[in-house]
Amino acid sequence: MKSPDLPKNEKSRLAALSALNILDTPPEDRFDRLTQMTKQILNVPVAVISLVDENRQWFKSCIGLDVSETPRDISFCGHAINGDDLFIIPDASQDERFADNPLVENDPKIRFYAGCPLKALDGSKLGTLCIIDQQPRQLSAEQQHTLKNFGAIVERELYAIHYATRDVLTNINNRDGFILLGQQQMRVAERQKTPMTAIFLELRTSFFDNDLNINMDNVIRLFSDNVTTTLRDADLFARLSDRRFVILLNNTGADQAPGFIERLKKTCQQAHSNGDKAAPFTAVNIEVNTFTHVTIESLVVEGEQLLNDKLKQRGLK
Repeated sequence: MKSPDLPKNEKSRLAALSALNILDTPPEDRFDRLTQMTKQILNVPVAVISLVDENRQWFKSCIGLDVSETPRDISFCGHAINGDDLFIIPDASQDERFADNPLVENDPKIRFYAGCPLKALDGSKLGTLCIIDQQPRQLSAEQQHTLKNFGAIVERELYAIHYATRDVLTNINNRDGFILLGQQQMRVAERQKTPMTAIFLELRTSFFDNDLNINMDNVIRLFSDNVTTTLRDADLFARLSDRRFVILLNNTGADQAPGFIERLKKTCQQAHSNGDKAAPFTAVNIEVNTFTHVTIESLVVEGEQLLNDKLKQRGLK
């Protein structure tokens, strides 16, 4: 058996995949409909949308197999992402790269495989739309064209998620993106019994009321950049509305939130000393309790109310 080679751009490829924020998300009808149509039109028993992560291939949609992922080192899709065109194996049992592969020797006993690479905006290959059969077969030119067309539709759907959940001005998550990813992270924290703290922030843009030359879009972008540089990779950051933001700090108790807020203030002050117009902000924090915060929406409601109350107390709202 030959394990798949790593793409030359593996680091940027994984970054592009991570930026989609789609790994380990629940099944979605729009993807399941595409795999179901691919399966029916190409007359195969299995159709899969597979995304190749660092050590696994994870299935966003899988019709015909009762699994959600397999190790990357035995995956067919790991090979497919190294090329630009369809990766077709007519009979895996006769191919020296796959003949003794566990997925060939054991269930699901793959014989035929065809994968259409799914491309990121930078050209990286994220995974495949693939079809599988337990019998050797060939794909006609027309069938290959059909698989490529379905692959192109999957690519558009992948990025529809990305654009629908991103804030256009700052390119961070918007409210919808926070609800989607925050709920997912809350489930992980509950399962792992790790603390999580949310910080709600509002920029005090009245600070610039007498500055006719200020560009508020630039102020908001600068604040977003300042927060981003202060965060860890596992933390979640989103813009809830015009001047309001939220941070979800993973594996962090409420007692650690004041220290984070102070670090953020220093980062913003440094930006101001460099000549950039950095706005002050008001912040409140809540330690997430998965018993009272049943959904991420309930957390947002509580956080925004606390923030409104604090702003009123200070005569800022």
